Amino acid sequence: MDPCRLVDEALTLAGTAARAGGAVLRATDRSRLDVDLKDGRVDLTTSADRASQAAVVAALREAFPEHRIVGEEGTEEGTDADHVWYVDGLDGTSNFAHGLPWYAVSVGLRCRGEVVAGAVFDPVHDELFAAGRGRGATGNGVPLRVADTADVGRALVVTQIQSADPARIAQHAGLVHALLGATGGVRSPGAPALIMAHIAAGHYTAYVERAMPPWDITAGQLLLEEAGGRVTDLAGTRVGGPAVTDVLASNGAVHDALLAVIGG
Repeated sequence: MDPCRLVDEALTLAGTAARAGGAVLRATDRSRLDVDLKDGRVDLTTSADRASQAAVVAALREAFPEHRIVGEEGTEEGTDADHVWYVDGLDGTSNFAHGLPWYAVSVGLRCRGEVVAGAVFDPVHDELFAAGRGRGATGNGVPLRVADTADVGRALVVTQIQSADPARIAQHAGLVHALLGATGGVRSPGAPALIMAHIAAGHYTAYVERAMPPWDITAGQLLLEEAGGRVTDLAGTRVGGPAVTDVLASNGAVHDALLAVIGG
């Protein structure tokens, strides 16, 4: 299949699949959620995560039965190793489980490692953020552009952690201290894909988090890059594949200054 045709078809499909997952989340009765802990205290998964991912996978399978699908709740093998979808059926599980209206569905396609199409759907506000490589990024069809904030002292930065490990918590506390001393504010709302979508929309300025899996950042990376932003690891190297990685995502203008803050 012609790559340009695939990007356009995949972009449409990503939005359709993300909306399918969002419909499941909207219909979920939180009082009947099955909740499981992945660690001792803070990393949750729920029956809603699994049901939403199943709806996303069904939509993807119907269009591209040969593609591989890697989701937070499990992997669906395929015969086409060049095309891999990364799916988070419920980005912001803890928020959802506690009734906080900040969560999303994230769907992104990587072709030979490079992200080429993606969508992040916020079912609470009925907002679909979507991007195709070379096609730009949109929010409900309106073009997105990152904020023009160039002074790190005015940047609104997100950083967060999802771990019960004392060593990681101590490391994160040092990062928060450094950011509080250099930026215009620090937030921890959860839902990484939705955070990156809102950086693309010009709301947050930047986001930093360690050890991020591909289903959390694949669609968000494309949204940001197509909106004029930048996504790297904490050494400043562009995220170029699906490996678990530390992430700094920003509007680009404050990126190097934040790398210096984090490095310091």
